[in-house]
Amino acid sequence: MVPEEFDCEHCGACCHQRSGTILVEASDLVRWKRAGRTDLLDAVEPGHFGLDAFKMKDGACTHLGTTENPAACRIYPDRGTVCRAFEAGSQQCREFRRDRGIEPPLERQPRA
Repeated sequence: MVPEEFDCEHCGACCHQRSGTILVEASDLVRWKRAGRTDLLDAVEPGHFGLDAFKMKDGACTHLGTTENPAACRIYPDRGTVCRAFEAGSQQCREFRRDRGIEPPLERQPRA
């Protein structure tokens, strides 16, 4: 169980990235095509490493935010594999949270 402080539905820090970095796997494209989700296919652009990625809007994934909750994912049940695999509370999660000012900065250790 994920600790309450890492509630993804009220965070969204990992969704705030540079263009081309929230990658979409080929299997996601196939899944969305089979499901007739052209809206999701239209929200993909060329990304880093020759892969596809979600389009960005105002520095965040185009799917971030609902009328009720600006940190919620509008496509959560159909989100991509990379998003599904992202672990709440992981080191990368905490780094993204620090970048957004959600997580306290790391304390610097004195040099010996």
